[in-house]
Amino acid sequence: MDPTLIKAGDHVIIRMPSNNAKIVCIKENTTVSLGKFGSFRANEIIGTAFGHTYEIEKGGSIKPHKQSSFDNADITEANNKEINDDPNSQKLSFEEIEKLKKQSLSGDVSAQEIINSLTENNESFAKKTEFSKSKYIKRKQRKFMKSFLPLETTVYNLCDYFFTVNPSKIRGIRIDTLSQMLSLANVYSRARVLAVDDGQGLVVASLLSRISEGGMVFGVHDGDVHNYDILRYTNFCAETKERLLTLSWSKLYHKMEPFTEVLAEDASEQDRMGRERRLRGHTKLSNTLDNLNRGNFDALVISTNYNAKSVVERLIPYLGGSRTLVVYDQSKEALVELFAWLRESASFVNVQMTESWLREYQVLPSRTHPLMNTSGGGGFLVSAIYLAPPTHEAAAEVADAKAEASN
Repeated sequence: MDPTLIKAGDHVIIRMPSNNAKIVCIKENTTVSLGKFGSFRANEIIGTAFGHTYEIEKGGSIKPHKQSSFDNADITEANNKEINDDPNSQKLSFEEIEKLKKQSLSGDVSAQEIINSLTENNESFAKKTEFSKSKYIKRKQRKFMKSFLPLETTVYNLCDYFFTVNPSKIRGIRIDTLSQMLSLANVYSRARVLAVDDGQGLVVASLLSRISEGGMVFGVHDGDVHNYDILRYTNFCAETKERLLTLSWSKLYHKMEPFTEVLAEDASEQDRMGRERRLRGHTKLSNTLDNLNRGNFDALVISTNYNAKSVVERLIPYLGGSRTLVVYDQSKEALVELFAWLRESASFVNVQMTESWLREYQVLPSRTHPLMNTSGGGGFLVSAIYLAPPTHEAAAEVADAKAEASN
């Protein structure tokens, strides 16, 4: 099926007219509720495209939203100097407006009909500039319109969603900082990446989105089972998810022993099933440790709640030579010790600490300008290129060269 179309079982980010958003799982024969913005049947959206705005009709059906003529406002000779802020310019009474709201909730009156009534009965509306009319209409749409915009759960959209709704879940990683992490780590399709992600899987998900056949993401985590919660929203196929291997910190230096469990001849079916389960677990752990101990990973990407220097010291032996280390943290102070240690070490070059700055712009005809509100920060990154330890032969050659130079 076309990946740009919504399928049953997909997770979708639903953006409402108020610009609030929620993540829902589209299940057949269910109803999706959007609070005061109405509810619709999930079957109606299955097979439709992401990125299109839909209006909710009475009965839970949906239809594509028609663009308003004020959505493309242009420059005119009109201005707002003759307009007074007079509450009496609205001819509709408070009771009449409340009645229209109740009819809208029951589905007897559409949101567009309410907006048309408000504009037709507003004496000052005709005197406004096209820009003012557009802003007025959009304010009323955010208040009354029963519509929604389904967005695909890409890494970009998920990062933007959680940074707005629950930034602590992803350790405050902003989308521009995440993109820098991927760029600095040089993550390509067949890369083998070693990762520590305590941000519930956002970094791991972003790495998986860039890995294809032949590549792998190896995640080191707390506890017996990883907590990469964000992965379940990504709609990754089973093949992509199989490229993720995980290992608990407690198993990092685990020594594997041969599986020697033998069942008695009169063992029950339950005992045999238990042995098979333990054998599968033993085999999986053995394969995971083999992948780790092969080393020569193409990148080491870290976003951890632990001391960054101690994590790097444990995992750096598994990184290949001339490969990149990237460490993220919300505060600069948490990375100062690591940054100083990397600068003093002879095993790292091009050590940098960076902080990105992001400013969003409104881009509309004749109305392009930076937004007034912006985030205070998106975190800090420390990056460096790791120099692999020299082999015994290379070390001997260097020693001989130094001896000859001294003579």
